[in-house]
Amino acid sequence: MNRIAKTLNQTVPGRLLQRVSRVLPGLRSRGPTPRANSTLLLNAYEAVVTKIQRETSRAVTVEFELLEGFRLNYKAGQCVTLSLPVGPTLFERCYSFSSAPHEERYAITVQRIFNGRVSSYLNTGLAVGDHFYIDDPMGDFILPATHPEDQRYVMVAAGAGIVPIFSLINDLLGKNPLADIQLVYASRNQEQAIFFRQLQRLEREHPGFSVRFQFTRKDGDGHDPYRRLNGEKILSRLADPTSARFYICGPYGLVSKCTEAFQKAGIPESRIFIETFTKAPAHLISEQLKPRAITFLPATVLGKTVQVRQRQVETILETARRSGVAIPQQCTVGNCQTCKIRIRSGMVIMDEPNSLSLEDARQGYVLGCVSYPCESVVVKLPGG
Repeated sequence: MNRIAKTLNQTVPGRLLQRVSRVLPGLRSRGPTPRANSTLLLNAYEAVVTKIQRETSRAVTVEFELLEGFRLNYKAGQCVTLSLPVGPTLFERCYSFSSAPHEERYAITVQRIFNGRVSSYLNTGLAVGDHFYIDDPMGDFILPATHPEDQRYVMVAAGAGIVPIFSLINDLLGKNPLADIQLVYASRNQEQAIFFRQLQRLEREHPGFSVRFQFTRKDGDGHDPYRRLNGEKILSRLADPTSARFYICGPYGLVSKCTEAFQKAGIPESRIFIETFTKAPAHLISEQLKPRAITFLPATVLGKTVQVRQRQVETILETARRSGVAIPQQCTVGNCQTCKIRIRSGMVIMDEPNSLSLEDARQGYVLGCVSYPCESVVVKLPGG
């Protein structure tokens, strides 16, 4: 075992060595890997941005490659958790693939949301050559396992819900250029319709594919309630809805209304597949974090340094309370920023939602009430 471990240590890339070492405990990394102590990044793939394509004024497609020769085995319609280290904070978001597996590329498409720190950064601050981390693909918003290209589909999308739908459509048309697909896509207007030109091109090139755009805004900024999409409107445009498989992706309200209407029309639940907008899975906090060592540095030279080992997974503020370390606090839910502290070393992940800005994160600040250490951290206490 020692001879095997020595050989692999000399020849295997560092990130692969981390994965193999979980199976062969005799292996040890040949040197420190950046953030190797962070449980959340230990199993992640490091990616580099290779291309950024502007889709609308609020949406971009980001193409990337994995470092060290890794490849992803993903299915159309799936998503990945993107981890973006900013200063000492690890921001995590789920984004769907807009690429299809046969295209020999990896791409996600991100629409900027109001006050969305990560989506705003990916839309305006990300550059070719930048790095981030992704986890293994996940999700069951996928095509049937057996001959999916020979079945009939009705796909419904609203806003950024077109992203996984676009992946599914391209996958189907790649398998069968004559695949029978009807797409209904709701958007504010043509300018905000992601993949508008690409979808029109697909309709011209593939006789079995049709797309109907539903624009929900009048001329100007006002919403027109009569233009909003619902299940009854979709069913009225279909000749034989019971023979199709339905894929719906969008806000919860649209998905629930469409699902209810389809079931009332006699479409079996087994033929309805849904995806709603969600954040990164909450189980990451409970399953992948573990107690860490925290060092609290005093605000003044006359203060006392406190070193403590967490007994359980908890926030930095909760650990400070148990250890008699004073950190100002009010809301304790990430809103007021009273417990804003600075991380001198180490990395944390913050629960969402919270009010910390990306600029504060770049300067090393976190909110103690929603921050969980991913590795040993050193905290500079506020005050003076």
